[in-house]
Amino acid sequence: MEEKEIKRENEAKALEKLKTTVQGLSEHLEKLRSEYVELFKRPRKFIWMNLFLGIVRGVGMFIGMAVLGAILVAIGTMIMKKGEALPIIGEFFAKINQVLDQVLKTSGK
Repeated sequence: MEEKEIKRENEAKALEKLKTTVQGLSEHLEKLRSEYVELFKRPRKFIWMNLFLGIVRGVGMFIGMAVLGAILVAIGTMIMKKGEALPIIGEFFAKINQVLDQVLKTSGK
């Protein structure tokens, strides 16, 4: 008998904990839903917020690509300086360098 009572008590505690968790989640979702509905009631705020977020994302991507490009250029120059150790890669970067030099010369005219 005692085992069944302990088991029922544990189940009751677990159900009560689950109930409070679900209630908290429900309240949180209701709050989010009301905020979302408020955004659509004020379209100007919605547009300005999305415009701002788009600009921030664009600037972030620009900065990230600039850093990535700088790292790739640094690695490329290190490989070009050690072209004798890696002849295939060194030749590849040398050809890229020649193409870039030709483009710069023709665009300078």
